[in-house]
Amino acid sequence: MLRSKWKNRKTALRLSETQRAQAVRDAEDYDSGRPRASSARHEKILNENLAPLKRFLMQQVGRPWDKVYSEICRTIDTRSAIGLHVLQHVEDFIAIDTFIENGKVCERNCSRVMEVRGLYVHPVTRIIRLAKRRPSQPKLAELSLVAVNEKLEFEKIDGLWFQMEYRMCDPDEPSVRRILVRKSQCDRKTIRRIVTEPQA
Repeated sequence: MLRSKWKNRKTALRLSETQRAQAVRDAEDYDSGRPRASSARHEKILNENLAPLKRFLMQQVGRPWDKVYSEICRTIDTRSAIGLHVLQHVEDFIAIDTFIENGKVCERNCSRVMEVRGLYVHPVTRIIRLAKRRPSQPKLAELSLVAVNEKLEFEKIDGLWFQMEYRMCDPDEPSVRRILVRKSQCDRKTIRRIVTEPQA
């Protein structure tokens, strides 16, 4: 145990200039003991609960953006890391740098120009608005039968694709036009070709 005239344990364990130089020279031989296991409870992380910010912005529809932003800055301590973190996430919930193109309010997302979704600041009035939800596009009818010709068809039965091969019957017998000769399940490559290639 080190004895020192200092009562504070931290200052008692401080090294002198010569001791520090010796420690640097012998650093390769120095063993600090067992490495400590990293634990999540010891690490400081920023709080990712941004729901209050989102709720606050949703309640501000119809108000001027400049007033709302000044309220946010007044409320949040921008000197702290958490305050700066919250300010960085404001643009995740509201489109601020908007412009009008072809009669629609748009924003730049990376290098693309796209119509605004959700909350946005109107480029002319600078009022916060909520974009109307666009109607979802109707789903295309699911493909279940692809006829290649009279003798060959691909049919989806209970979610599985099958190749159906037919034999044409005698033209003199009108009751039966064709007879199923072979039915086999399709492999992935064939299914991909059926689904992706445009049918005539």
